[in-house]
Amino acid sequence: MYTIKEDVIRSNIKRILQTNSLMLVVKDDAYGFGIKRIVPIAIQCHVKDFAVKSIEEGKLLRSLNKDIRILLLGKTKSTDVLDLIKYKLIPTINDYDDYVLFKENKIPCHLAIDTGMNRFGMKSGYLAIINDSIVKAIYTHCYNDQNRHKIKFMERLARNYLKPLHIGGSIAYQQTNSMLRAGKMIYENALYFYGHIVNIKTLSKGETIGYDGHYEAQSNVRIGVCDIGYSDGLNLFYHGNVCIKEKCYSVIGRCCMDQCFILIDDSVQIGDEVEFFGKQLSEEQFIKENQMTKYEMFLQINHKGLTN
Repeated sequence: MYTIKEDVIRSNIKRILQTNSLMLVVKDDAYGFGIKRIVPIAIQCHVKDFAVKSIEEGKLLRSLNKDIRILLLGKTKSTDVLDLIKYKLIPTINDYDDYVLFKENKIPCHLAIDTGMNRFGMKSGYLAIINDSIVKAIYTHCYNDQNRHKIKFMERLARNYLKPLHIGGSIAYQQTNSMLRAGKMIYENALYFYGHIVNIKTLSKGETIGYDGHYEAQSNVRIGVCDIGYSDGLNLFYHGNVCIKEKCYSVIGRCCMDQCFILIDDSVQIGDEVEFFGKQLSEEQFIKENQMTKYEMFLQINHKGLTN
């Protein structure tokens, strides 16, 4: 289960707005935090630009607010034209065929320039279309820490052609004064991920617990069964620390779909709350011990466990 710390979301947004304008990336249902939850918070913080990956997400955003600007990342299809117009969505030019489609239908768009990630965007030929009036802005995506020359190139291009510019991702923060297109950093440290002790077992020396008996007791021990497992966001062999009543304990054995096992002492009781991260334990340590990236962590934590 988890709760979202909305005050942290607001603080992260405001921190960026101190130095940059912001286009908030809310793809994949706002990194799993929920578009319907995050977008109103951002609007309250005076964010007016958002980026999504699909027409469906764009429609949802438009239903929440009629005045915000909504950019579609990636490719759009010719069959999407009517929806682009109806919902006032801004598509991306990723190649010359995109440009022709949007030009023929007089659809305002942004031009993506590929500066090395080789995912989306034009690597060449963009100077032939950048001056077109349908091109309302240009952008690129920073994908590693070798960004300075790419950012300077894009900033010169924007100045030379008098086009607004936005730079992503979060790694570009503090490297440009242009609009920042950010997602992951908005959601950092905004989760409290926890479960509860639902059963307690006493193992004698030599006994095992869980599938395949990966943990064998070396002495008589007390084991707490927690209602968080690999369907909730844990690695199958997660062996990190948890916090119960301000004291740290170790996860042992192999996780089940809905449970994991914790080596506990006599102070722990059924019903006690088990923190994985968010109050006393850090996201960074959890991610390291759980062997996943922060983005994976955001998306894998089970959102049916949301409590507020």
